[in-house]
Amino acid sequence: MARPYRRRAVSTVNRAYSHDPLERIEAIGGVNADRTRWQLSQVAATAAIDAGTDEFFVLNEGHPVKLVVLNHGGQKYLATEREKTHPDDLLSLLP
Repeated sequence: MARPYRRRAVSTVNRAYSHDPLERIEAIGGVNADRTRWQLSQVAATAAIDAGTDEFFVLNEGHPVKLVVLNHGGQKYLATEREKTHPDDLLSLLP
């Protein structure tokens, strides 16, 4: 049985140590409404989006920008829905 649909704000991105641009993100994370922290690997986040159980977004100038799953050569990775015009939306959260 699938979990209820959840919408999560992403406030942190962990960098993977890779030169491959599709593997730059290791995990995403944020804070729940009850102030507990959550973190998901990129693989788990892409699976949750594909399953339709979770939706993730980042805030850009106060507006939510949805994360989507893109596929390059059979490899899935996270990006924002504005990837073509703003390629570093998600990476801008890196510390």
